This record gives sequence, C-alpha cells and structure tokens, in this order.
Amino acid sequence: MTLRSRRLLWRGLALLAMACVLPSALAADEPKDIKLASVITGDGIRAATASVAREGSMVLTTWLSGDKVRVDFDAGPDMRGRILRDKDHAWLIRPNSHQAIPAGGVAIGRVTRLDPKRPCWDLGFPCQELESKTIAGRQATGWRYRHAERGGPHGTDQGEFWIDATTGVVLAFDARDLAEHRYRMQTVSFEQVTLDDAVFAVPKSVTIPTGRWSH
Repeated sequence: MTLRSRRLLWRGLALLAMACVLPSALAADEPKDIKLASVITGDGIRAATASVAREGSMVLTTWLSGDKVRVDFDAGPDMRGRILRDKDHAWLIRPNSHQAIPAGGVAIGRVTRLDPKRPCWDLGFPCQELESKTIAGRQATGWRYRHAERGGPHGTDQGEFWIDATTGVVLAFDARDLAEHRYRMQTVSFEQVTLDDAVFAVPKSVTIPTGRWSH
C-alpha cells in the first residue's frame, strides 16, 4: 500500500468515527424538558361571562422537568393562577396573593406524564388502547378508561386520553367526572426546551405555609 493510500484510508476511518460519535453527541445535547400550550373546554368549567351554566374554557401553559410541574391556568378573573408541583409538594398561587395554598387535592396538573407503554399502571386502573393519532405534531397513543373515580386526567372518572408516544406527556383527553361534567383538552403546541430551576420556584414575594400544611 502506498503512502497516499494509507493517508486516504486513515482519513476515511477518522471521518467514519466522527459520523458514529456525532449522533450521540447531538442526542446528549437535545433538550429534555417540555413546554405545552393547551386548552380545556367543557361544562365542568364555568364560562367567565355566563349568568347561567354553560361550557367554559381554560387556557393552560405547562412546563415539565423531571418530577417538577408548573401550570399557569386562566379560565377568567375568578379562575386564574399557577400550580407548582414536585414529588413532595403541590402549591396553588393566585394572582396578587402573597400566600401559597397547599394544592394536593387540585386536579390541574396532577396527571401530566405517564409511562408510554403502560400509562394506566401509574394511575391505578385498567384501560384499553385506542387508535393512535397526531396531536400538535406528535405521534400520540390513545387509551380508554372507566371507574377511575377522581384518578383520571383533570380529576375525571371515565373517558379517553392521548399521550405522546415517546415522552408519555398527556396531550389530549375527552372525559367526564363523577358528577357527569365533561372536559375536553387539546394541546396546540409542544416544545422540547431546556428549563432553569427558577421556572418552578415559588416567587420570593409568596410565603409558604409551614408545619403540616407544607405538603
């Protein structure tokens, strides 16, 4: 083998090694956090301007990072605020309030991400797989469930939900609660981002309860 041939061989091997390493390096740099924009409608949400009961709507922006969840929600002047959750705590922060409210029983943001292969295992009730579809540009698997009591998405008892096939993030649902109120959620934007811990922090102007109310 001539010197020129050896040089060409080594250059080819170097390029091949770079091609093998590059996808791994890119994958390592891919954002792991998620930001969603969604809308929930239904007769379980009181319309902000209604003098009689009719369907209302709630706009949500959700940030997810590991076990941290933040949901900013707006269904009108009397139903507006922020939910902050981690594996140990859940807080409700209302506009212009200086006191965080324990929110373990609040349905908003309680079911946000599930096991893509066995989503109902996490929820504790059986469900049946449905046909997949595309939501907000993501491949989503569908699941039908019953007798969840308040354990389904948004505190619902029965219905259908769709999760992102890769991340398990809940992208949509059409369900009813124990009082037969209906809720329909649709995600309109799905972004993979890198989030700072400050996104999930309780604002400095807000006081956190202590003692048994801290959970």
